[in-house]
Amino acid sequence: MTEQISVRNKAKSKYFITEVLCVAALIVFIVVMLISRAGGTTKSIDELTKPVVKIQTVTEMSKKSTAASIKAFDLDSTKIDSIAYYKNDNIMDVSEVLIIKFSDDSYSEDAEKAVEKHVEQQKNLFKNYAPDQYALLEDSILKTRSNTLFYCTSKDADKIYDAFKSALK
Repeated sequence: MTEQISVRNKAKSKYFITEVLCVAALIVFIVVMLISRAGGTTKSIDELTKPVVKIQTVTEMSKKSTAASIKAFDLDSTKIDSIAYYKNDNIMDVSEVLIIKFSDDSYSEDAEKAVEKHVEQQKNLFKNYAPDQYALLEDSILKTRSNTLFYCTSKDADKIYDAFKSALK
């Protein structure tokens, strides 16, 4: 009888240790996820865009006003600290770069959804008659990190994103 109790206690002990390890792993995972979303930049929008605008395809775009940027992406201006939006003036070219610095970090998810909606609308416009432009939209880059958002549709999207990442350092 005492052997059975001893075996049960060992089994309960192993089960308890497994539970504790699972909870600890979950806590570590949550902390890592929170830290990876943290780390916003204190750099100005000009500092963030400086290396981006040096790339040839961006120099072919024109900088749009804050109001035009807000309107193009249907954004909430009260939650944006600063914004830079570059777009090709040729209506048959979907190339554009958007960099946002948020005043309210919690707005990043809503802003990302607004940009995704904009991209989907562009895809619907160009899908049937401009396959090369549609392909650019398919390969667009959209990244958020704490208080910043980066979006780019361009033949040089990867190069432009790398320039943006270098500005964050």
